[in-house]
Amino acid sequence: MKIRNRLTLSFSLLVIGIFLVFSCTVYFFTSKYRRSEFNNRLKQRIEITEKIFLEKANSPDDFIKIREQFLNKLPEETEEVVRLLPDFRDSLKLQYPEEFITDLLATREAFFEDGEKQGGGKIFHVNGHDFLVLLTAVDNVGIRMIDHLITVIVIVMATCIIAIILLGHYISGTLINPILSKIRQANAISANNLHERLDVVNPTDEMGELAIAFNSLLDRVEHAFYTQKLFIDNASHEIRNPLTAIMGQAEFALERVRSTDEYIDSLKSVSHEAERLNALVNDLLQLAGITHKDVTFHKELISVYGLLSGAKDKLDAQYPDNKVGFESLEKELASELYIEGNRHLLTTAFFNLMDNATKYSSFKPVKVLLEVKPEGYIEISIHDDGIGIPENDLKNITQPFHRASNARQIMGTGIGIPLTLKIIELHGGKLQVTSKLRTGTVARVNLPIAPDEILI
Repeated sequence: MKIRNRLTLSFSLLVIGIFLVFSCTVYFFTSKYRRSEFNNRLKQRIEITEKIFLEKANSPDDFIKIREQFLNKLPEETEEVVRLLPDFRDSLKLQYPEEFITDLLATREAFFEDGEKQGGGKIFHVNGHDFLVLLTAVDNVGIRMIDHLITVIVIVMATCIIAIILLGHYISGTLINPILSKIRQANAISANNLHERLDVVNPTDEMGELAIAFNSLLDRVEHAFYTQKLFIDNASHEIRNPLTAIMGQAEFALERVRSTDEYIDSLKSVSHEAERLNALVNDLLQLAGITHKDVTFHKELISVYGLLSGAKDKLDAQYPDNKVGFESLEKELASELYIEGNRHLLTTAFFNLMDNATKYSSFKPVKVLLEVKPEGYIEISIHDDGIGIPENDLKNITQPFHRASNARQIMGTGIGIPLTLKIIELHGGKLQVTSKLRTGTVARVNLPIAPDEILI
């Protein structure tokens, strides 16, 4: 069942239920009042009968007055007066409910209802004797009034039910139509027009908040599409370049018989491009493996100095003539500080930062500094005096394959910084890169220090 129909049904049932309870309440109290009012009339008739039959009139004027009251008989009225003797029931002309007789004897005044007929009785003490006055009648006017009330209630209820259903359908339509409009707009958005957004009529109501939330989702989807497209385009380009070089060298070597030196040069070129392709593929696989923050990996306690030394050893193996120095690093402090994480991933992260600092500074000296920050964090900063990063490119360095405009002639894949950022974030840290063109770059890494209870 659609929401509009559910709203219409729920609204209609709720209002109909309220009307039904209200109508039943009106009927109940009206009927109760009608019986009570007729009982009062019966009581008055009983008192008139007592005056006529038991007390007698003291004067002609009193008798005329009583007779005029008596002439106003009730519909289908019956009355009888009997002396209250042990066998008074045998003297009764009509049958009365036994419960009524019992109550009458106990309270000296009682009333009963038998179908449409109502009755009452009272015990009078006159001249040393007790008498029963019993009176019955039918409240034709009251009954017709109640029947008319029921007819009015039924007609009004039927009319209200129809009106409520129509009104509920209209009101639910006014509530649902904006949602249907948003659904139609959302269905019209595809990969070809991701730039389109839902209309926000009133940003303070629920429909406006829904449209804003959906537009925000579209912003993230559009950004993801753009990032994916950029990633695929760049990955295709970066992978195609070494493959083209490898294929070209292979074709060159196979065109004709060549000298040993020519074959060696071709194989060196092929090996170089293969290493470049292998590094690119490894970085891509590693980046894809840690894309999600909920990824699980083995953790251990790692000495900060041991971590930085491991990254430096890896850099020395690739660039023996690098000038990354720990002269300003307090080795004793670094040896006493520990972090909890994956040694391989963190080594890769700091290797990437040292590698960038070395390459983009043309192997100038690089300084590694350590500082203990408040709230249980350490900051490891890597300073170089390289070419720097243009301001327009600095904001995009975390995008895979993005390379600064002044760094494209230097060998690289554009994955090192994005991969490093993901690794640092997985360890609860932050990466901040500041740079000034033709002056140098500073990469700052903040990581939480391992709690003391873990070190014990």
